[in-house]
Amino acid sequence: MPASQDVVVPKWVSFTEKWHNKPYKTISPKRPELSAAGKNVIVTGGGTGIGKAAAIAFAQAGAKSVSILGRRLDRLEASKEAILAQAANPSEIQVLYEVADLRKREEVDAAFSSIVAKVGKLDILVNNAGAMAPPTPALKYAAESFSVMFETNVTTTLHATQAFVSSAGSTPILINISASLVHIQPMGGMAAYTASKAAQLKLIEYLGAENPQLHTVNLHPGVVATEIGGPGSDLIGQDEVELPGQACVWLASEEAKFLKSKFVWANWDAEELVNRRKSIQSSRLLTVGLDGVEM
Repeated sequence: MPASQDVVVPKWVSFTEKWHNKPYKTISPKRPELSAAGKNVIVTGGGTGIGKAAAIAFAQAGAKSVSILGRRLDRLEASKEAILAQAANPSEIQVLYEVADLRKREEVDAAFSSIVAKVGKLDILVNNAGAMAPPTPALKYAAESFSVMFETNVTTTLHATQAFVSSAGSTPILINISASLVHIQPMGGMAAYTASKAAQLKLIEYLGAENPQLHTVNLHPGVVATEIGGPGSDLIGQDEVELPGQACVWLASEEAKFLKSKFVWANWDAEELVNRRKSIQSSRLLTVGLDGVEM
């Protein structure tokens, strides 16, 4: 891997007046309005970080089942224990895990088939699995390493979504953990990761357009301390990991139905978004495109 470079952190600009760095009442999974009762939820990359936080949040919201996928058995086992410990109904919820490399379609299919055999049709997918390479100037990046980012962030998304839709009920919901880098000004050294997440974003757009029954939302999770960030990043730990975890529950609820096919940040205030739902739903607000050109 080529030598890395420092990342220049931008000044964040918010779509809402309020800006959140930690969980708050409106997105609390304990709100009755956000209940996930009867829902079968699956989270990729659910052994650590944002995926683990999302899995816990859905368990707190009373989901029928929460299933997590990942490559490391020890992380999945620990995550399962944490999910059960914080579940609203620990004696009733099914918490499952499957070891799978999401880059390999046969392992993904086997994992989903095993889960569906135990819980039935799936309702919600949190697509969280991914990776970030050390910051490196694009001109110094090895093509092979560049390709790894696409395999890890795009191919995994394709495999997981294909398996999910074929195993889902009539109104499937896909919450995709995206990144602000796909729409903000370039940050030096982040070309590989950003290019792969931009490709992932367009993939999600096409999956939603080609499958109208599929409710998709892209979520920038904030800046949290996770294993994906790697060493030496100035972006580590500005936000609590529970913020995006609980945001996923809110985004999967009836309150957030108006955000279908939109891109949102976990830091933005959910109540303010609801108050602007008419303008958001009836326009290209919160979508990624070419400024000044409506098409």
